[in-house]
Amino acid sequence: MKKKKNSLPPKILTDSSIAAYCIVSESEIAAGYPDYSNMWDDTRRLKKVLFDLGIDITRPVEIQDNLTHRNRLNQVVTCRRYVGHERQDTVWITSGHASRFAIDKFSKSKILEDIYRWRGLTYDRQAQQEARDQYRVEDELVLED
Repeated sequence: MKKKKNSLPPKILTDSSIAAYCIVSESEIAAGYPDYSNMWDDTRRLKKVLFDLGIDITRPVEIQDNLTHRNRLNQVVTCRRYVGHERQDTVWITSGHASRFAIDKFSKSKILEDIYRWRGLTYDRQAQQEARDQYRVEDELVLED
């Protein structure tokens, strides 16, 4: 019995669009690094700490100041937090600290990509949702007329 040859090559993702974000609170840094101070801003030391905590420092990192949030230590705090893309290197993925999103993104599975897109958890779908929810002054003027 001859096996049928697959006429189409398997679909391989070169880069996944699964949205894998990493959020690091200033309170977590202070808990893990007793010598931490606000003077670390934009220094190699801060970048190394953010990298160690899972943020990909080669991509933009958003700084959100004076924000009330729950940190990874399950404490409600009001302080600065750093939001960036989660690291996608083998060391981080196999460390046991990577999120499910990062692990799934690293797998480059087309099925997982479709599932995340269906749930609205990919970069392109989130950008569409942000654009849809964006408040514009023109919208308010139309409503007043």
